[in-house]
Amino acid sequence: MAFDKKKRSEEKGPGARLTVVYDNNSMVGRLQTGKGFACLVEVGERTVLFNTGRQSDVLLNNMRALGIDPLEIESVLISNVHQDHLGGLTGFLECNPSVTVYVPESAPKELTANIEKAGAKSPIRVSSPMELCPDLFTLGELKSFFDEQVLAIQTSPGLILVTGCARPGIKSIWQQARSLFPDESIYLVLGGFHLGRLKDLEIAKTVDDFLKLEIKKVAPCHCSGQDARRFFEKAYGENFIRIGVGSVVEIC
Repeated sequence: MAFDKKKRSEEKGPGARLTVVYDNNSMVGRLQTGKGFACLVEVGERTVLFNTGRQSDVLLNNMRALGIDPLEIESVLISNVHQDHLGGLTGFLECNPSVTVYVPESAPKELTANIEKAGAKSPIRVSSPMELCPDLFTLGELKSFFDEQVLAIQTSPGLILVTGCARPGIKSIWQQARSLFPDESIYLVLGGFHLGRLKDLEIAKTVDDFLKLEIKKVAPCHCSGQDARRFFEKAYGENFIRIGVGSVVEIC
């Protein structure tokens, strides 16, 4: 399966704006940190909340401080079913029950019940790659010891991949992205890389994998760990983006 890239390359959208609203790290002192990750993705006039962090009060307080209205968000995509990615979902749905929620196919039935109990419609279960709106896709549920879906955004410089924990591994994620978008380079990978507990040699190997796969820019956060952030910054130089709660990354 591959998406129609020729048509899209001729009709590139207005780019993307990514705002980190929940993370272990902060870039703005007045915002709250917490174990977890959430990122507001804006592509054209469409808005998707990628994950909701662990606690809804932290998520909603940060959104309020950043001037983000929950009612203006159209959909929520949950990358995996760990609490640090979906713990804030129920509280968010109480503010905006009209959103469309996308969850991995393997998500437990209890999650569907909790979403419906919060007043939202039954979530869409994702197994295969899917177009969410023009220029915005899920790569589908990637199988590993813990299944996960990754968000892909088409922009003029190349694909942006937004990861929750990247547990399937960057090679598997890269292979899936390239199979779906064979004519696209990967411009940026942003999110959790799940390197926080690895030793230096293992981190260095992962950084080397990123470089060999010709991933242009990186923005590790959440479960990536401080050591990994230092390794990536040294390897990528000006193409390393330090992010945390309050960070805004705009790609034209």
